[in-house]
Formats: sequence, structure tokens, C-alpha cells
Amino acid sequence: MSEVLTSKPDVHDMVVVHRAFRQSCAALPELVRGLAPGDAARAQLVVETVEFMLMGLEAHHLSEDEFLWPRLAARVEVRAEAITRMEEQHLRLEESVTELRGALDLLAADPQPPVREQVAARLTELGAVLTAHMDEEESTILPLAAEHLSVAEWEELGEISLAKLDKKHLLRAFSALMAVATPEEQRTLLAKAPLPARVLWRLSGRRSHARREARLYGA
Repeated sequence: MSEVLTSKPDVHDMVVVHRAFRQSCAALPELVRGLAPGDAARAQLVVETVEFMLMGLEAHHLSEDEFLWPRLAARVEVRAEAITRMEEQHLRLEESVTELRGALDLLAADPQPPVREQVAARLTELGAVLTAHMDEEESTILPLAAEHLSVAEWEELGEISLAKLDKKHLLRAFSALMAVATPEEQRTLLAKAPLPARVLWRLSGRRSHARREARLYGA
């Protein structure tokens, strides 16, 4: 039976997370195709950007696998097929990530045209599958989470996801979210963030993100 909740969690923060993944998946294939043969330094930068996105995606999905799906499955029997579909999509995405990682070392060593096209094609495929998954998650799963999870449980989901990232990547991940957020969403994210994260973002995080984006895409 579903729990009766006195207050509902604000699940919109996951929409912002998804937006960051959407933008990365849209931009990365062309960054890969734009690499010049022999330009190992540029290739390393692009590959590192791909790896950072994949690391964040895995942390995000593992937290859902371990925490979100079991709780929803126990409370939302009528929508069990949707939760099963989410789990199946995660498995497919995991397979795509494994295949993609297998080609990244070759790309980093020397971005020759066949390798560039292989990686770009796999990134495009991953992006298509991920976009369809996130679309369904936002339309079907997030309303269920808002209805059947407590505020504390939703916050715990976010904490589990962050705990799966190396601490050295936390500021970069937060800055990436802030970069795709609207001003209102930024205010919400800052209100939820610990004080050290807010201070570090203002002191260095957003500038570091801007410099990294300039290196990738130009001034």
C-alpha cells in the first residue's frame, strides 16, 4: 500500500540532472568528429570529458537501481511494468557504455578517422537510448516518486548518487548542473547544497567550468 505523505519532494532537480546529460550527449559526437589525426592532446581532453559524463551517468543510475526502483516497486504495484522497463533500459545503457569505453583508449592515443567515427556513432546511439529513457522517466517515474516517496527519501537518493562520485569531482559535477540550470533552478540548487559547495562554486567552480568549456568549444 502506498504511504500517505504529508509533504512531497521536489523532484525537479532530476530534470536538471537530465538536462546536463542531454546537452553532453548532443555535443560530444561532434567534438569527437572534430578531432584531428595525431592531436593526442586535444583527444585526451575530449576523452576525459566523455569519461566524466559516463562516470556521472553511472553514479546516477546506480543510485536509482539500488534505492529508487526497490522503493517504488514496493509501493506502486499498478505501475510495476514501468519500473521493470526502467531497469531494462539501464541494462541496455550499461552495455552501450561498456562498448563505448572499449574504443576510448584508441581515440585518446590517436584520433584517426575510423576510430573517431566509431566513438561518435556509439555516443550518438547512447544519447538516443538515454534520451528516450529520460523522457519516460520524467513523464512516468518522477510523478510516482513525488507521490510515493518522502522528502527525506528523495534527499537520500541524491546523497547516494553523490557518494558514488570521487570527492575531487563533486565541485565539477555541481558546476555542470549550475551551468544548465535556469536562475530559479540555480537558487533552488544552491539552497539545497551544503555551505562549502555554495562557497566553492562562487569562488572557483563556475570559473573553472567556464574555462573548461572554452577549451572544448572555443571562447
